[in-house]
Amino acid sequence: MSQDNRKNLIRNIEQKRGSKVITYVTSDRDGLSVNIAGDVVSILHEHILAIEPREREKLDLFIYSRGGDSDVPWSIVSMFREYCKEGSFSVLIPYRAHSAATVISLGADEIVMTRKAELGPIDITIQSGPYNPTEKDSIQRLPVSVEDVNGYFSLLEKIGCTRPEETMKGFEQLTQQVHPLVLGTVSRLFQQTELVALRLLGTRANPFPEEKNREILRRLSSEIFSHRHTISRTEATRQLGLTQVVNSEDAGIDTELWELYKEYRELFLLEEPFRPEEYLVSNNLDEYTYNALNLACIESATRFDICQKDVKARRIRQVPPQLTLNLGNLHLPTVNIPTLPPGIAPQDIARIVEQLVPPVVKSILTQASEEAARQFLSSLPTAGFELVDFNARWKTE
Repeated sequence: MSQDNRKNLIRNIEQKRGSKVITYVTSDRDGLSVNIAGDVVSILHEHILAIEPREREKLDLFIYSRGGDSDVPWSIVSMFREYCKEGSFSVLIPYRAHSAATVISLGADEIVMTRKAELGPIDITIQSGPYNPTEKDSIQRLPVSVEDVNGYFSLLEKIGCTRPEETMKGFEQLTQQVHPLVLGTVSRLFQQTELVALRLLGTRANPFPEEKNREILRRLSSEIFSHRHTISRTEATRQLGLTQVVNSEDAGIDTELWELYKEYRELFLLEEPFRPEEYLVSNNLDEYTYNALNLACIESATRFDICQKDVKARRIRQVPPQLTLNLGNLHLPTVNIPTLPPGIAPQDIARIVEQLVPPVVKSILTQASEEAARQFLSSLPTAGFELVDFNARWKTE
């Protein structure tokens, strides 16, 4: 893993394409994934500003992400278009560019894809929220996706519930399981995403006819029934009609795109699941803090910004209702009383004992109670684990 290697690959791509390249990567590491978010827009802008004005005419955005905020694609694409020449904004996809990353790609004049590159459906999923349904006997919030909602109503039609009163009854039964505000949010965000995607398709220098844009959108949002479905470059061209897709080998950057992805794969440990609970158990630890975990980055030939956070993992012990603390194994140290002169009075001995014994006993009891508490807690059965995220930040290197 080397920042120098990444920058060399970026410069090689720039040289072959006659462009300036900015990369945007969000982690999809199992257990440590993040989404496209609005905080990146200003950082991307700083990278564009760091490029000499005469060199901004052709801009490429290298992207790897599973998706994110539906508001962000328009902000990113429109910003890039403000700086480059008309028809000179491209997206480079080495591997995954799903959901919101797919929407960003729709606004590009050219989508350069490797053989492994993937687009994805642009449906909407509300991952969590105060009104999301919960699992039985749990406080865990369940995601609600637009394809699940649409699938429910499609099922009603298939089984013959076509009359308005039947559809309304089906809707009422659905709202008993899913809060109406969640259903309304799903519908609103889905319509917003469709509108943004349609507008982005229209920003291309050589846009498709309005009817074709709507057909592309319909296929991306309605005809694909699984959010996990991946769309190869062949499917994107033949089934979706995205003729702006360019094969990376035809663009002469196939090797560079994949090698650059591999560098980010190593930087984010994408193939190593983040399992802090297993680490605590296997190392017999009750608590451990992970520092500077990589979440996302933006990089160009002259600048590197990375988003990181710290995570504290803690084992939760099952404490019984009654506790018994056994101090029977305490070993008291010898109390040395100095040699007393002849004829010393008993009250003098008492005074010496009062001065020597309390500090010694207090120290013994403190150490003993701490050790007893530690041993006691470590012997309790595990009731669960707690993960606390803190100190999330972007930093420039």
